[in-house]
Amino acid sequence: MANAADARPKSLSSARPALVMALAILVLSSMDALVKSFGTSLPILQIVWLRYAFGAAVATGVLLLTGPHQITRRSLKSNVVRSVVLVLTALFFFYALTRMPLVETVTLAFTAPIFMILIARLLLGEAITMRALFAVLLGFGGVLVVVAGDFGAGGVLNPLGIAAALSAAVTYATWAVLLRKHASHDSIPVLTFLQTGLAAAILTPTGVLFWSGLSQMQVLTFVAIAVLGTFGQMMLAWSLKYAEASRLAPIEYTNLVWASLFGLVFFAERPAPMTLAGAVLIIAACLITASPGKPLWPRRRA
Repeated sequence: MANAADARPKSLSSARPALVMALAILVLSSMDALVKSFGTSLPILQIVWLRYAFGAAVATGVLLLTGPHQITRRSLKSNVVRSVVLVLTALFFFYALTRMPLVETVTLAFTAPIFMILIARLLLGEAITMRALFAVLLGFGGVLVVVAGDFGAGGVLNPLGIAAALSAAVTYATWAVLLRKHASHDSIPVLTFLQTGLAAAILTPTGVLFWSGLSQMQVLTFVAIAVLGTFGQMMLAWSLKYAEASRLAPIEYTNLVWASLFGLVFFAERPAPMTLAGAVLIIAACLITASPGKPLWPRRRA
């Protein structure tokens, strides 16, 4: 009789989810750079709204081209919750992008896998190990190094930017745990369509309230952001659906390479040595969490 591993989707044992994840990180990093190009020229609520409004149009096209798909009441219920979390993540992260250098923002957002440990415990009852607690302390040590280094270099970071980047890490971790929990129910086009469309609907009142006129170039930029964001999100969701989050987490750190490159080429930003040192600590902490350890708090029964 075939064992349990044989019953899992074939992609779980292949390199395909990891490769798709790496491509998704590149695509989403490109989107972040485009968002940062707006700076403070547009209200942040308008930027986030238009990102999802344009994205909803792209996701609708994908849904129609790949149909037919079934959208159930369960789909709507679970995606409403994730959409709210997704909106908060975008608001926090885009705000941080417009206030801080790209590399610093991405580095602080790298704490998301660490927060996943605690959130997975709360939402899914997963075990917490001594190794995981050590990783949390090491990761936050890395955050302190980044913050201290940049303040020492002339105050590049600001308190609101730091708080926004770390808040984005918390909400992103929550979104990833919820996606992992619900991804088996809906197809990737349905997941993307509902999350993007519901996010746009949630943000419509504030987007209209804080509306500022757009140039033709800004409209084209939002179209590019929508395409990159939608397909990047679809690839990310596909990867999380067919491979364990702990296996894919280290691939997130390729974002540091793209953030450094885009920041240097497009914004003339050079990461401080302390930023890179903090990034090493944070990445090391998250790699530690990918390895199992003896449970300090065992898995809670559902």
